[in-house]
Amino acid sequence: MTAEYLSLIVTNTRLKTGDPARPWATALGLRDGKLAVVGSAAEILKMAGTETRVIDAGGQFLTLPSGMVVGSCVTVTLAHDGRPTIHPSREGA
Repeated sequence: MTAEYLSLIVTNTRLKTGDPARPWATALGLRDGKLAVVGSAAEILKMAGTETRVIDAGGQFLTLPSGMVVGSCVTVTLAHDGRPTIHPSREGA
């Protein structure tokens, strides 16, 4: 996958960002295990490539862990029903 494309996109979420300028988002994108972008699905889906995995969170509420900013290393785990959870990761730090 080329560097300009995201490796994973999570859409259809209610994401509390902790950023006063943009406190809520509906999607996020990861590249190489790092949080690359947070925003609307329309914005983020433009960064998808042919190998990008897209997960529909089904409207699930997600909160970025405290201190997590774009560029943070993260792990996204999926429950049996496909719902994602975001965890801070030391991998690549």
